[in-house]
Amino acid sequence: MGQVYRATDSTLDRDVAIKILLPDTTPGSEQFQRFEQEARAAGALNHPNILAIYDIGSEEGLTYVVSELLEGETLRDRIRNNNSLPSKKILDYAQQIVRGLAAAHAKGIVHRDLKPENVFITTDGHVKILDFGLAKLINPLADINQDPEAETMRVKTRAGTIMGTVGYMSPEQVKGAPVDHRSDIFSFGVVFYEMLTGKRAFRGESPIEVMSAILSKEPPEPTETERAIAPAFERIVRHCLEKRPEDRFQSTKDLAFDLESLSGTFTTSGSTVTRRPVVKGVSRKMVALALATVLSLAAVAAVYFVGKNSVSREPPSYHQLTFRRGTIYSARFSPDGDTIVFSATWNGNPLDIYEMRSGSTDSKPLGLTDAQVLAVSPASEMAVLLNSQHLYHSVRRGTLARMPLGGGAAREMLENVHEVDWGPNGELAVVRFAQERNLLEYPVGKVLYQTDGYISNPRVSPKGDAVAFLDHPFDGDDRGSVMIVDAQGQTKKLTGDWAGEDGLAWSAAGNEIWFTASRSGEAQALYAVTLSGKERIVARAPISLRLQDISREGQVLLTGESQSTPIACLVPEETKERDLSWLNQVRINDLSNDGKSFVFTHFGQSSGTNYHVYLRKADGTSAIQLGDGFGGAFSPDGKWVSSILSSPPEIVLLPTGAGQAKRLERSGIEQYGYSTSWLPDGKSIVFNGKEPGHLLRTYWQSVDGGPPRPVTPEGYSGTLVSPDGQFLLARDLDEKEAIAVYPLNGGEPRRVPGLEENDRVIHWGADGRSLYVYRPRESPLKLFKLNIATGQKELGKEIVPADLAGIRGPVNVLITPDGRGYIYAFTRSLTDLYLVTGLN
Repeated sequence: MGQVYRATDSTLDRDVAIKILLPDTTPGSEQFQRFEQEARAAGALNHPNILAIYDIGSEEGLTYVVSELLEGETLRDRIRNNNSLPSKKILDYAQQIVRGLAAAHAKGIVHRDLKPENVFITTDGHVKILDFGLAKLINPLADINQDPEAETMRVKTRAGTIMGTVGYMSPEQVKGAPVDHRSDIFSFGVVFYEMLTGKRAFRGESPIEVMSAILSKEPPEPTETERAIAPAFERIVRHCLEKRPEDRFQSTKDLAFDLESLSGTFTTSGSTVTRRPVVKGVSRKMVALALATVLSLAAVAAVYFVGKNSVSREPPSYHQLTFRRGTIYSARFSPDGDTIVFSATWNGNPLDIYEMRSGSTDSKPLGLTDAQVLAVSPASEMAVLLNSQHLYHSVRRGTLARMPLGGGAAREMLENVHEVDWGPNGELAVVRFAQERNLLEYPVGKVLYQTDGYISNPRVSPKGDAVAFLDHPFDGDDRGSVMIVDAQGQTKKLTGDWAGEDGLAWSAAGNEIWFTASRSGEAQALYAVTLSGKERIVARAPISLRLQDISREGQVLLTGESQSTPIACLVPEETKERDLSWLNQVRINDLSNDGKSFVFTHFGQSSGTNYHVYLRKADGTSAIQLGDGFGGAFSPDGKWVSSILSSPPEIVLLPTGAGQAKRLERSGIEQYGYSTSWLPDGKSIVFNGKEPGHLLRTYWQSVDGGPPRPVTPEGYSGTLVSPDGQFLLARDLDEKEAIAVYPLNGGEPRRVPGLEENDRVIHWGADGRSLYVYRPRESPLKLFKLNIATGQKELGKEIVPADLAGIRGPVNVLITPDGRGYIYAFTRSLTDLYLVTGLN
């Protein structure tokens, strides 16, 4: 129906793809209308797994659609070029396809032509669904069974019209009957079958025979091929390929849930679908007969035992305990389970500890400002964090103290503590920052585990012989896995890597560890893992869940979270801020010198393991996804943005317009920090990183090639480069010493007077003799200009977010070199506490 060209968008200076309708097609024809329909259907969607449409228009009688340019190959090519795809790769592709379909279905759009040719796999492993040319916009409020002639975006599909690709159509498509999202689920099942087996699900000598097979025949059993197919895979395929729509998965969300539940099944690196072993002398009929006998005996036993021992289980009960606007950081049961204590900030007020009865919704504050409850001992004593400051996510740091449950005098014990838990013997397991690392100690003073990343949610086993925790390899990043360590320091990794995790507790029986996490940025759900590493899903909801505690009787404390990232910008020479909020979990990374565009990182839903980097203009136009990674900084000419990947760890330079991404030589760097800056000449960058066995430090590297070289001593890092490119600002990692100015070409550093421990430097002033600083945890935010020679501060601007409720952590501010423009963003986390019973 068209031709596709590689082209250059001269306005944004980037390579794009242009699809042009064949010139012999006249406006007003069905083909012309389908072409427009494709663009408008796909253009209505904004999802990482769907081809992005930038524009549609006509020029000199030709109609065209402008889309993002993809590098890679179709799923058809991938299947053809690989005799057997790895199981983990098949599952990854399947999950991404379903996420894209779910996004389309949520907007009432049905693809109707899903096939391997319309699934594109980019060079970095991202799946993109192409060609919504057959998509039909279904009224989400209409009953499809009552609407036999549902209206398309431009064309009315008449009953009896067959649209789609033979071999991948659903039975209702073959019949020319009305279709809905369940037709896409059938087509997905056909594609999934082909990925697993390497063969078509429905075959025939002619299109008529293929369509007849779709209507009346089942595809060959996947196990009849020469590949070993996991039973769970086969079950999902069968459920997708039911002939009647009402017998299939009823939503792509249900399908996504079943696929996600398999993610922990394939943990062996490089595992593949392999050839089945053949046993000589044993026929398939004999195997089937033996299997039938075993199943019959099992069925008889099941009927017997179920009849004698089955118990009708009620669905879980959720009882909401809190109803105020704010953030709950932690919640714990008392030993008897009748009292609940929790820490929260309500309506922008300071953090405090509250107490309530489990059957009530009334709570009373204990009056401890900036205090957080961490654990409750078997003797009803609380471990609390005093004078705590938020670091990231739900992690805070302060002074550990002990106090009676219900309030009273607090006795301070230990500084620089993040989290603790009480063991059954009265000993404390402590996570604290010391020796430039995060340490897990149990009891206090005995180090069982340490990391350059961070440790969260330590929980001592009911027997006191082990500690379970969440291990996060990168400081400040909630990606990680569930770990367990015994009293001798022997560790065991129980799960694979999760995109985000926060919340952990031992089950009431002590045979599982329950935790809340997400696979790739979707809402966090509640999972369980045994000590042998077997995972299962316990509960999920439309909002993110965070596990707080489990009582001895099996009651569960969960928080449900709604998170957003408000972004506001003041453009130079304007007096009113602009609302530039985009997506729900982002961090702003850099602001252009003119204050009219900025870079941000999205690490929320569907952002993947490496996250996504976006460019957005202050004029309010849509954000442009530049690529993967954690965003860094604009190059001096604005043509590049630095980005940091975590898997594999490397620095990538992303073009803001035309061009291909560049990867810098990694050399001996094993881990990168989340900050980079360009030198004024645009030929090199500085970044934070570490080599094996060494502490984090700052490195310099040419963007044209060559290995990085260290700039600062170990333990000192920073990436703010002076306007003349001669000096670098760096701080001691323990944040107790003032910032120093380091000559990039060698020489002794000198301290910057006037800076205090809680000051954050935003930017060098344009004169190179001043710094813009502020304190991110104060309200209102006051921006100062500090003279680096004298230490004198001059008040510049004040920033006050209109709504203070639910602000979690510091407000991030970027400013232009002349100080006239700025942008700021923060995380708003609104949470509610739930008491849940009946979870199994």
